[in-house]
Amino acid sequence: MKTAISSEEAAQAMRGLLGSVHDWTPLAEGEVSQAFAFRSDGRDLVLRIAPRRVGFDKDAWAARALAGTKVPVPEVLHVGPIGEGAYCCVSERLGGVHLTTSDEAHQRRCAPAVRAVVEDIAATDLGDSAGWGSVDPATGDGAAPDWTAQLRSLLPENWDYLEDRADREMAEELTATALGITASIPLERRLIHGDLNPGNYTVEGDAIAGVFDWEAVMIGDPLWELARYVLWAPVMPSTRIQADHELDLLAGRGIEQRLRALVIVNGLWSIDIYRGMANAPAVQLMLNRLPFFREEPRPLDTGREDYWLRLGRRR
Repeated sequence: MKTAISSEEAAQAMRGLLGSVHDWTPLAEGEVSQAFAFRSDGRDLVLRIAPRRVGFDKDAWAARALAGTKVPVPEVLHVGPIGEGAYCCVSERLGGVHLTTSDEAHQRRCAPAVRAVVEDIAATDLGDSAGWGSVDPATGDGAAPDWTAQLRSLLPENWDYLEDRADREMAEELTATALGITASIPLERRLIHGDLNPGNYTVEGDAIAGVFDWEAVMIGDPLWELARYVLWAPVMPSTRIQADHELDLLAGRGIEQRLRALVIVNGLWSIDIYRGMANAPAVQLMLNRLPFFREEPRPLDTGREDYWLRLGRRR
Protein backbone atom coordinates (compact mmCIF):
# COMPACT_ATOMS: atom_id res chain seq x y z
CA MET A 1 0.00 0.00 0.00
CA LYS A 2 1.30 3.44 -0.91
CA THR A 3 2.31 5.75 1.92
CA ALA A 4 0.24 8.88 2.50
CA ILE A 5 2.45 11.24 4.52
CA SER A 6 1.50 14.84 3.75
CA SER A 7 4.13 17.18 2.39
CA GLU A 8 3.98 19.32 5.54
CA GLU A 9 4.28 16.28 7.80
CA ALA A 10 7.32 15.12 5.87
CA ALA A 11 8.93 18.55 5.98
CA GLN A 12 8.29 18.85 9.72
CA ALA A 13 9.91 15.44 10.28
CA MET A 14 13.00 16.65 8.41
CA ARG A 15 13.15 19.81 10.48
CA GLY A 16 13.13 17.68 13.60
CA LEU A 17 15.90 15.49 12.19
CA LEU A 18 18.13 18.04 10.47
CA GLY A 19 17.13 21.48 11.71
CA SER A 20 16.88 24.06 8.94
CA VAL A 21 15.06 22.81 5.83
CA HIS A 22 14.31 24.93 2.77
CA ASP A 23 13.61 24.73 -0.99
CA TRP A 24 11.12 21.93 -0.25
CA THR A 25 9.89 20.36 -3.52
CA PRO A 26 7.72 17.27 -4.12
CA LEU A 27 9.20 14.87 -6.68
CA ALA A 28 7.59 12.32 -8.96
CA GLU A 29 6.25 9.43 -6.88
CA GLY A 30 6.76 5.70 -7.40
CA GLU A 31 4.10 3.01 -7.33
CA VAL A 32 4.31 2.71 -3.53
CA SER A 33 6.63 5.55 -2.52
CA GLN A 34 6.77 9.31 -2.08
CA ALA A 35 9.75 11.59 -2.67
CA PHE A 36 10.75 15.18 -1.87
CA ALA A 37 13.81 17.29 -2.65
CA PHE A 38 15.12 19.90 -0.24
CA ARG A 39 18.24 21.65 1.05
CA SER A 40 19.70 21.49 4.53
CA ASP A 41 23.05 22.72 5.87
CA GLY A 42 24.18 23.63 2.35
CA ARG A 43 23.46 20.19 0.87
CA ASP A 44 20.96 19.07 -1.75
CA LEU A 45 19.05 16.13 -0.29
CA VAL A 46 16.23 13.74 -1.16
CA LEU A 47 13.64 12.27 1.21
CA ARG A 48 11.93 9.05 0.11
CA ILE A 49 9.07 7.45 2.01
CA ALA A 50 7.86 3.87 1.56
CA PRO A 51 5.89 1.23 3.50
CA ARG A 52 8.95 -1.05 3.82
CA ARG A 53 12.40 -0.36 5.23
CA VAL A 54 14.47 -3.07 3.56
CA GLY A 55 15.00 -1.22 0.29
CA PHE A 56 16.37 1.81 2.13
CA ASP A 57 18.71 -0.38 4.19
CA LYS A 58 20.01 -1.82 0.91
CA ASP A 59 20.54 1.70 -0.43
CA ALA A 60 22.67 2.45 2.62
CA TRP A 61 24.59 -0.82 2.21
CA ALA A 62 25.28 -0.07 -1.46
CA ALA A 63 26.49 3.45 -0.63
CA ARG A 64 29.03 1.94 1.79
CA ALA A 65 30.01 -1.01 -0.40
CA LEU A 66 30.61 1.09 -3.50
CA ALA A 67 32.22 4.10 -1.82
CA GLY A 68 35.45 4.92 -3.62
CA THR A 69 34.49 3.01 -6.78
CA LYS A 70 33.53 4.41 -10.18
CA VAL A 71 29.84 3.88 -9.42
CA PRO A 72 28.15 7.12 -8.26
CA VAL A 73 25.88 6.04 -5.41
CA PRO A 74 24.33 8.76 -3.24
CA GLU A 75 25.39 8.88 0.39
CA VAL A 76 22.62 7.83 2.77
CA LEU A 77 22.35 10.08 5.84
CA HIS A 78 19.41 8.50 7.64
CA VAL A 79 17.04 5.53 7.48
CA GLY A 80 14.21 5.14 9.99
CA PRO A 81 10.47 5.25 10.70
CA ILE A 82 8.35 8.25 9.79
CA GLY A 83 4.74 8.19 10.87
CA GLU A 84 2.71 5.01 11.28
CA GLY A 85 3.54 2.15 8.91
CA ALA A 86 6.06 4.17 6.91
CA TYR A 87 9.85 4.47 6.67
CA CYS A 88 12.06 7.15 5.27
CA CYS A 89 15.48 7.47 3.70
CA VAL A 90 17.41 10.73 3.51
CA SER A 91 20.22 10.77 0.96
CA GLU A 92 22.29 13.25 -0.99
CA ARG A 93 20.78 14.41 -4.25
CA LEU A 94 23.01 13.76 -7.22
CA GLY A 95 22.64 15.66 -10.47
CA GLY A 96 21.60 14.64 -13.93
CA VAL A 97 18.38 13.75 -15.70
CA HIS A 98 16.63 10.49 -16.41
CA LEU A 99 17.56 9.08 -19.78
CA THR A 100 13.92 8.63 -20.78
CA THR A 101 13.66 12.42 -21.10
CA SER A 102 16.40 12.45 -23.75
CA ASP A 103 16.11 12.00 -27.49
CA GLU A 104 17.18 8.84 -29.30
CA ALA A 105 20.58 10.21 -30.30
CA HIS A 106 21.46 11.00 -26.68
CA GLN A 107 20.24 7.62 -25.51
CA ARG A 108 22.51 5.94 -28.05
CA ARG A 109 25.49 8.00 -26.93
CA CYS A 110 24.85 7.01 -23.31
CA ALA A 111 24.53 3.27 -24.00
CA PRO A 112 28.29 2.59 -23.51
CA ALA A 113 28.20 4.43 -20.16
CA VAL A 114 25.28 2.30 -18.96
CA ARG A 115 27.15 -0.84 -19.95
CA ALA A 116 30.27 0.45 -18.18
CA VAL A 117 28.40 1.01 -14.91
CA VAL A 118 27.07 -2.57 -15.03
CA GLU A 119 30.66 -3.75 -15.37
CA ASP A 120 31.86 -1.41 -12.61
CA ILE A 121 29.19 -2.73 -10.24
CA ALA A 122 30.20 -6.29 -11.15
CA ALA A 123 33.83 -5.46 -10.36
CA THR A 124 33.00 -4.53 -6.75
CA ASP A 125 35.05 -6.45 -4.19
CA LEU A 126 32.67 -8.77 -2.35
CA GLY A 127 35.24 -9.42 0.35
CA ASP A 128 34.53 -12.45 2.49
CA SER A 129 30.79 -12.41 1.87
CA ALA A 130 29.00 -15.70 1.31
CA GLY A 131 26.03 -16.86 -0.72
CA TRP A 132 24.25 -15.77 -3.86
CA GLY A 133 21.12 -13.81 -4.58
CA SER A 134 19.43 -11.02 -2.64
CA VAL A 135 21.94 -9.16 -0.44
CA ASP A 136 21.38 -9.01 3.31
CA PRO A 137 22.26 -5.37 4.12
CA ALA A 138 23.32 -6.34 7.65
CA THR A 139 26.00 -8.79 6.49
CA GLY A 140 26.56 -8.33 2.76
CA ASP A 141 25.85 -12.03 2.26
CA GLY A 142 23.55 -13.46 -0.38
CA ALA A 143 20.35 -15.13 0.82
CA ALA A 144 20.63 -18.24 -1.37
CA PRO A 145 23.20 -21.08 -1.43
CA ASP A 146 23.67 -20.78 -5.20
CA TRP A 147 22.41 -18.83 -8.19
CA THR A 148 19.92 -21.48 -9.27
CA ALA A 149 18.32 -21.41 -5.82
CA GLN A 150 18.01 -17.63 -6.05
CA LEU A 151 16.27 -17.83 -9.41
CA ARG A 152 13.98 -20.58 -8.12
CA SER A 153 13.00 -18.35 -5.18
CA LEU A 154 11.65 -15.71 -7.55
CA LEU A 155 9.07 -18.07 -9.05
CA PRO A 156 5.96 -19.72 -7.61
CA GLU A 157 6.15 -23.35 -6.53
CA ASN A 158 3.73 -24.22 -9.32
CA TRP A 159 1.78 -22.52 -12.07
CA ASP A 160 -1.64 -23.92 -11.22
CA TYR A 161 -3.16 -20.45 -11.06
CA LEU A 162 -2.76 -19.98 -14.81
CA GLU A 163 -6.20 -20.88 -16.09
CA ASP A 164 -5.17 -21.85 -19.60
CA ARG A 165 -3.58 -25.29 -19.79
CA ALA A 166 -1.22 -24.28 -22.59
CA ASP A 167 0.03 -21.34 -20.52
CA ARG A 168 0.63 -23.62 -17.52
CA GLU A 169 2.54 -26.12 -19.63
CA MET A 170 4.67 -23.36 -21.15
CA ALA A 171 5.49 -21.88 -17.74
CA GLU A 172 6.35 -25.27 -16.28
CA GLU A 173 8.54 -26.15 -19.25
CA LEU A 174 10.36 -22.82 -19.22
CA THR A 175 10.91 -22.98 -15.46
CA ALA A 176 12.62 -26.35 -15.84
CA THR A 177 14.61 -25.16 -18.85
CA ALA A 178 15.96 -22.02 -17.20
CA LEU A 179 16.89 -23.66 -13.90
CA GLY A 180 18.45 -26.58 -15.75
CA ILE A 181 20.68 -24.23 -17.73
CA THR A 182 21.92 -22.27 -14.71
CA ALA A 183 22.58 -25.45 -12.74
CA SER A 184 24.73 -26.91 -15.53
CA ILE A 185 27.09 -24.06 -16.42
CA PRO A 186 29.83 -22.27 -14.45
CA LEU A 187 28.94 -18.74 -13.41
CA GLU A 188 30.80 -15.74 -12.07
CA ARG A 189 29.76 -14.55 -8.61
CA ARG A 190 29.42 -10.79 -9.03
CA LEU A 191 27.46 -7.86 -7.63
CA ILE A 192 24.35 -6.85 -9.60
CA HIS A 193 22.17 -3.76 -9.17
CA GLY A 194 19.21 -5.95 -10.08
CA ASP A 195 17.00 -3.33 -11.73
CA LEU A 196 19.20 -0.90 -13.64
CA ASN A 197 16.37 0.50 -15.74
CA PRO A 198 16.41 4.12 -17.01
CA GLY A 199 14.39 5.23 -14.00
CA ASN A 200 17.09 4.13 -11.57
CA TYR A 201 20.00 6.19 -12.82
CA THR A 202 20.59 9.71 -14.09
CA VAL A 203 22.97 11.07 -16.71
CA GLU A 204 24.90 14.30 -17.16
CA GLY A 205 26.05 14.75 -20.71
CA ASP A 206 26.97 11.23 -21.82
CA ALA A 207 28.04 10.02 -18.37
CA ILE A 208 26.20 8.33 -15.51
CA ALA A 209 25.61 10.87 -12.72
CA GLY A 210 23.91 8.70 -10.11
CA VAL A 211 22.68 5.15 -9.54
CA PHE A 212 19.72 4.72 -7.19
CA ASP A 213 17.14 2.30 -5.78
CA TRP A 214 19.21 -0.71 -4.76
CA GLU A 215 16.34 -2.77 -3.31
CA ALA A 216 16.90 -5.52 -5.91
CA VAL A 217 20.68 -5.73 -5.36
CA MET A 218 21.97 -9.28 -5.73
CA ILE A 219 25.08 -11.43 -5.98
CA GLY A 220 25.05 -13.55 -9.11
CA ASP A 221 25.38 -13.40 -12.88
CA PRO A 222 25.72 -9.81 -14.19
CA LEU A 223 23.98 -10.85 -17.42
CA TRP A 224 20.82 -10.33 -15.33
CA GLU A 225 20.70 -6.66 -16.35
CA LEU A 226 20.97 -7.44 -20.07
CA ALA A 227 18.25 -10.07 -19.70
CA ARG A 228 15.92 -7.41 -18.35
CA TYR A 229 16.76 -5.07 -21.24
CA VAL A 230 16.13 -7.84 -23.75
CA LEU A 231 12.83 -8.84 -22.13
CA TRP A 232 11.36 -5.33 -22.25
CA ALA A 233 13.05 -4.08 -25.43
CA PRO A 234 10.10 -4.72 -27.79
CA VAL A 235 7.87 -2.27 -25.87
CA MET A 236 10.36 0.22 -24.38
CA PRO A 237 12.36 2.21 -26.97
CA SER A 238 15.13 3.37 -24.61
CA THR A 239 15.55 -0.18 -23.33
CA ARG A 240 15.70 -1.44 -26.93
CA ILE A 241 18.61 0.92 -27.59
CA GLN A 242 20.50 -0.45 -24.59
CA ALA A 243 19.71 -4.05 -25.52
CA ASP A 244 20.95 -3.57 -29.09
CA HIS A 245 24.17 -1.98 -27.88
CA GLU A 246 24.96 -4.77 -25.44
CA LEU A 247 23.95 -7.58 -27.79
CA ASP A 248 26.33 -6.13 -30.38
CA LEU A 249 29.07 -5.88 -27.76
CA LEU A 250 28.67 -9.43 -26.44
CA ALA A 251 28.02 -11.25 -29.72
CA GLY A 252 30.35 -14.18 -30.31
CA ARG A 253 31.14 -14.78 -26.63
CA GLY A 254 28.99 -17.89 -26.26
CA ILE A 255 26.58 -16.45 -23.69
CA GLU A 256 23.35 -17.36 -25.46
CA GLN A 257 22.21 -20.10 -23.08
CA ARG A 258 23.01 -18.03 -19.96
CA LEU A 259 21.09 -15.10 -21.38
CA ARG A 260 18.17 -17.28 -22.47
CA ALA A 261 17.81 -18.65 -18.93
CA LEU A 262 17.75 -15.19 -17.37
CA VAL A 263 15.29 -13.76 -19.90
CA ILE A 264 12.99 -16.70 -19.14
CA VAL A 265 13.21 -16.21 -15.37
CA ASN A 266 12.59 -12.47 -15.67
CA GLY A 267 9.58 -13.10 -17.88
CA LEU A 268 8.09 -15.75 -15.59
CA TRP A 269 8.78 -13.59 -12.54
CA SER A 270 6.96 -10.72 -14.25
CA ILE A 271 3.92 -12.93 -14.86
CA ASP A 272 3.80 -13.76 -11.17
CA ILE A 273 4.30 -10.13 -10.07
CA TYR A 274 1.77 -8.62 -12.46
CA ARG A 275 -0.81 -11.29 -11.76
CA GLY A 276 -0.59 -10.31 -8.08
CA MET A 277 -1.13 -6.69 -9.11
CA ALA A 278 -4.10 -7.64 -11.30
CA ASN A 279 -2.28 -6.07 -14.27
CA ALA A 280 -3.75 -8.23 -17.03
CA PRO A 281 -2.11 -6.39 -19.97
CA ALA A 282 1.38 -6.91 -18.51
CA VAL A 283 0.64 -10.60 -17.89
CA GLN A 284 -0.55 -10.90 -21.50
CA LEU A 285 2.61 -9.19 -22.73
CA MET A 286 4.78 -11.77 -21.00
CA LEU A 287 2.63 -14.64 -22.26
CA ASN A 288 3.16 -13.27 -25.77
CA ARG A 289 6.87 -12.73 -25.21
CA LEU A 290 8.00 -16.04 -23.70
CA PRO A 291 6.95 -18.83 -26.11
CA PHE A 292 9.88 -18.16 -28.45
CA PHE A 293 12.33 -19.00 -25.67
CA ARG A 294 11.16 -22.61 -25.67
CA GLU A 295 13.36 -22.92 -28.75
CA GLU A 296 17.14 -23.13 -28.64
CA PRO A 297 18.71 -19.65 -28.71
CA ARG A 298 19.82 -17.92 -31.89
CA PRO A 299 23.17 -16.08 -32.11
CA LEU A 300 23.08 -12.62 -30.55
CA ASP A 301 24.10 -10.91 -33.79
CA THR A 302 21.94 -12.69 -36.37
CA GLY A 303 18.99 -13.92 -34.30
CA ARG A 304 17.72 -10.69 -32.91
CA GLU A 305 14.41 -10.05 -34.65
CA ASP A 306 13.29 -13.67 -34.93
CA TYR A 307 14.28 -14.70 -31.39
CA TRP A 308 15.73 -12.34 -28.77
CA LEU A 309 13.52 -9.31 -29.45
CA ARG A 310 10.55 -11.02 -31.02
CA LEU A 311 7.07 -10.16 -29.82
CA GLY A 312 4.10 -12.08 -31.17
CA ARG A 313 0.84 -13.52 -29.99
CA ARG A 314 0.63 -16.82 -28.19
CA ARG A 315 -2.36 -17.97 -30.26
